[in-house]
Amino acid sequence: MDRKFHLKQFGFSTAAGIALLLAACGKTEETKTAQPLRIGYQQGGSSTLPMIARENYYFEQTGVKTDFTVFTSSSDGLNALNAEKLDLGVSFGTCAPLTFASKGSKFVIIGGNLSGGHPVMVKKENAHKYKSIRDFKGKTVGTPRIFTSDVVFRGALFEAGFDPEKDLTIVEFKRPIDVLEAVKSGKVEVGIGVTNTIGRALQAGLALPLWSNDFFPNHPCCRIVATEEAVRTKRPELVKFLKAELLAEKKFSEDPESGVRADVSQQKFSEQLARDLVLEPHSQLSVDPNRKGVEDMWKYMKHIGYAKGEVDLGKVIDTTLYYDALQQLRRESPDPFWEKLEQRYKEQNLHE
Repeated sequence: MDRKFHLKQFGFSTAAGIALLLAACGKTEETKTAQPLRIGYQQGGSSTLPMIARENYYFEQTGVKTDFTVFTSSSDGLNALNAEKLDLGVSFGTCAPLTFASKGSKFVIIGGNLSGGHPVMVKKENAHKYKSIRDFKGKTVGTPRIFTSDVVFRGALFEAGFDPEKDLTIVEFKRPIDVLEAVKSGKVEVGIGVTNTIGRALQAGLALPLWSNDFFPNHPCCRIVATEEAVRTKRPELVKFLKAELLAEKKFSEDPESGVRADVSQQKFSEQLARDLVLEPHSQLSVDPNRKGVEDMWKYMKHIGYAKGEVDLGKVIDTTLYYDALQQLRRESPDPFWEKLEQRYKEQNLHE
């Protein structure tokens, strides 16, 4: 008996059968690519760029489906990422992902959302006392342990030659909001805040005399972190995601109010809170991975004893997806803005 498969036995011509099979294969492939990227985020200024992308349908424009899940803490979001319940996290800091990676988590930093923007909080009558890192000597300082602003502050103390055990008193808190409350109550003289406490600090009548940028200019804050599995199996989707975020960065550069509108619409912030977060000049919205800044943050973490394990930064930081996204936009819609970002990429990521 002839063991060849005969389409005519099922009432199909050969041409029609082949077409049907190709269509079926195409549908299977379409089903595979139709799975959305699973994205975790925290509410705040660190999520403004993806919110602009949602508000302006940039994810649809670049052809990537997204499924966003909000988390109330970086640790919860990174635990979900570590369990591969997410493909990427967009606002879980820099230090926390590096800490997870040092303990074996298969994370890859592929981009960013925010640089700088963490305030120093004091009562208004004490604002004049704080002009540089040296003014913290002898003070009682509240800080949110292992948050980016905490590492930047401790790194600045290290660079200034301070002994944190002798030259000042550091009180650690688990949550940034607890630092703010400690400043209000007088439990600490000065507090190290995060971007999400800017609005609340101002509403509480506190002053913000210094910023993390004053200690470490252009330091990276919230990085876009993917799993190794997502980078390996979903690279085209991740590049499309980064293209959408780059379009959002361009939109914000041309129309800063777009960030306010997006956070009011997408994050349900009051207009005043959105303005406090989005239009604060110390907060720099940027999708660039900033390899050099991440390397410096890891160096600080090692110096101050936060990093116990080792991290192969060559594996943990992958700038090629961002660069691919940027080059695609340069080809598809030439604009001086992309040339500016190309130069920034070289300055922040390439070693001579």
